[in-house]
Amino acid sequence: MTKIMLVLNQTQAGQGGEENSSLSLAGKKGALGPGVMMEPYLKEFDAKIIATIFCGDKNFLENELENSKKIAAMAKKLEADVIVCGPAFNYERFGEMCGYLVRFLRENTNIPCVGAMSEDNPAYEKYSGLDLVKTPKKGGIGLNDALKNIVKKAVECCEK
Repeated sequence: MTKIMLVLNQTQAGQGGEENSSLSLAGKKGALGPGVMMEPYLKEFDAKIIATIFCGDKNFLENELENSKKIAAMAKKLEADVIVCGPAFNYERFGEMCGYLVRFLRENTNIPCVGAMSEDNPAYEKYSGLDLVKTPKKGGIGLNDALKNIVKKAVECCEK
């Protein structure tokens, strides 16, 4: 079974909106937000979300290196097989958070990482050379397909 650690911003983790964008890095065992909606696809691909790490996207971007190192350490401690960051949809700061984290983990660890965001997110093009899964805009059509593709890509990254 593939063990996934999910990384979300404050909004997707259900911790508030813009007013909580400075929320410190925290975590919870199991799935939150879109991770709960991934459940049928996790079963299909023999995967499990072991923990959800979340952070205010403004806080993350103001402390990118420190937060990325902490997330990498949490993944190692939890023995995650892969990290999924997102879906960030078209939220710009969350897209930047996802892209930065995927690049950091690729360059500094041996932990596979997949990001997910809308093509309309400026970070999608900026980080296009990384393992990214295309999602619709927030509220757009195609979310279930995107969630399935996120899980599939995460499992495939572990098989490389």
